[in-house]
Amino acid sequence: MTSQSTNLRRRHLLAAASAFGLMGNTPVLAQDNSLRLSVGFPPGGSGDLFARFLADALREELGRAVVVENRPGGGGMTVATTFLRAPKDGNHLMLATGSTAISAPISRAKAPYNPVDDFQWIALMSNAPFVIALHPSVPVRDLPGLVAYCKDNPGKLTYGHAGLGTTVHLAGELFKDMAGIKILDVPYAGSAPAINDTIAGTVQMNIETSATLLPHHKSGRLRIICTMAEAREKIAPEIPTAREAGLDLIAGTCNLLAAPLGTPPQLIEPIARAVSRVMEKPAVVERLLQQGIQPISNSNPAQARAFVTSEVARWSAVVKKLGIAL
Repeated sequence: MTSQSTNLRRRHLLAAASAFGLMGNTPVLAQDNSLRLSVGFPPGGSGDLFARFLADALREELGRAVVVENRPGGGGMTVATTFLRAPKDGNHLMLATGSTAISAPISRAKAPYNPVDDFQWIALMSNAPFVIALHPSVPVRDLPGLVAYCKDNPGKLTYGHAGLGTTVHLAGELFKDMAGIKILDVPYAGSAPAINDTIAGTVQMNIETSATLLPHHKSGRLRIICTMAEAREKIAPEIPTAREAGLDLIAGTCNLLAAPLGTPPQLIEPIARAVSRVMEKPAVVERLLQQGIQPISNSNPAQARAFVTSEVARWSAVVKKLGIAL
C-alpha cells in the first residue's frame, strides 16, 4: 500500500470515528443545541416571569430547547458579570432588566461592567411602569396622603425592593427626593421576597410593576395608590398616575435581550428574527398588555443599544444628584 493510500485511509477512519462520536476509545459528547437564557433574579419576580414567557415563545419559534438559568445577586449584576465570560457560540443569551442593563452598574462607585459597550444587544422587547403599593395597615389612600403621612412620621415607613441599585431602588430614592420625605429602604435578593414581606407587613411599602402587584391589590393584600406611568394604564384605569397628584415621577423597567460581545452576527440573526416575530403576534401583544407590559416590536440591535445609552445617561444624572455610590 502506498503512503498516499495509507494517509487517505487514515483520514477516512478519523472521519468515521468523529461521525460516530468516537476518537480512539474516548467518547465525544454530542453538542448541546439548547439555548441558555440567563436572568439576574430569583423565580417569581417580573424579570423571571418575562424570561420564562420568552423561553416558551422561542422554543416554539426556533424548535430548540430553551433553559432559563436564574443567577440572582448584586441587584442584577451577578448575571451580567458572569455573562461577560459566556461562550460566543449563539447558544447563550441574557434577559436583561432595567436593573441589569442600566441602574445597577451606574449606581456603583466602580462599575463592574459598561452596560452600553460590554454586551451585544439584540432587541428591546418591552417596557413596564412601576406602581407604589402599601400594606393595608398604612392609613393612606392616595399619593398626597402618603407624602403627608411620611412628613408627619419621618422614617416610620419602610419599603422593600429587589436590591441595591435596582430600578425599583432608584425609583424609590427618586420618589423620596422629589417628595421631600424620609422612608427607610430595605433591600432584598429579588422582588419576590420583598413583595412577600410587604404582604406580611414586615415592610410597609413596595415599588414594582403593575403586572406583579395588581393581583395582590385585587385580593386586598396590598393597596396600589398610583402608577409611575405617563398615563393611566389600560390594565388598571382606576389607578391614578403620580403626575395627577402633582409629582412628575416617571419610572419603570424594561426587558432586553443580549448575547456575549463578539458573538458572530450570523448566529444572532435567527434569534433576533424569532424575537421580532414573537413580539408582533396579536395574542402575545394582548397577553402582555393585560399584564401591564408594553410590548415593543421590530426592535433591532442598534435601537436596543441606543435605548441603553439614553437610559444610562438619564439615570446617571439621578444617581449623581442623589449622591448614590454603592
